[in-house]
Amino acid sequence: MKKWLITLCMSLCLLSLTACGAKEEAPKLSDADALQEGIMDAQMLSSIIINDMVDEYAYQMEQQYGWGQMLKNACDSMEKSIDEMGNIVSGGEELVSNSVTLDSLGNYDEGSIQVLIHGEKKDAVFEVVFERGQYKSFTTNVKHTFAESMEKAGLNTLLGMGTVFCVLILISLIISAFNFIPKVQAAFKKKPAAVSEKAVDSAIAQIVQNEELSDDEELVAVISAAIASFEGTSSDGFYVRSIRRFR
Repeated sequence: MKKWLITLCMSLCLLSLTACGAKEEAPKLSDADALQEGIMDAQMLSSIIINDMVDEYAYQMEQQYGWGQMLKNACDSMEKSIDEMGNIVSGGEELVSNSVTLDSLGNYDEGSIQVLIHGEKKDAVFEVVFERGQYKSFTTNVKHTFAESMEKAGLNTLLGMGTVFCVLILISLIISAFNFIPKVQAAFKKKPAAVSEKAVDSAIAQIVQNEELSDDEELVAVISAAIASFEGTSSDGFYVRSIRRFR
């Protein structure tokens, strides 16, 4: 009996220690307040864009909270979405998700809110992210139908594959052009001028004639004197190139 009581007491002590060690969950923002926060932030950004006051508000937010660049990025995201979804239509907003926790004072701490907003052409999901009790980002994403998503994916696939095939074809053409490089180089090289048979025969004949004249110098001198005497001139006015014998 005593052993049973001791075991029961030990079990109760362990359960009490486990309960004391459990961490208390942080309170969560109510869905109604989350929806109101998302709608208010979306309307604020839309109003800034429509009134063309992005730079002015960004400057003010930068001076007060250091949110200037974050506000510009948020307005850019919403402006691109408005081009596709049309102007935002008030009414009918829905809460998509809410994970914002509150601190001990009841202020926003961590988490995000996603609200479905309506446009003239399409709907979009507007997301607000909090970090350490401050705004971290605003993002607007247009909702597309399944057919639109598949069409966009198909176009991206075709564009990517087309680019790859174009590059491969270009590389193939460049590689095939390497075969013509030696031919082009050979065409630009200077080829030696062809020597005709007549030129060769003429050169050989001149060599033979010169040899004959060099062997018969005395005969050349006699013939030159005879021609000069016959013409009545001196032998300096002409030159005997060859002598042929007739039988």
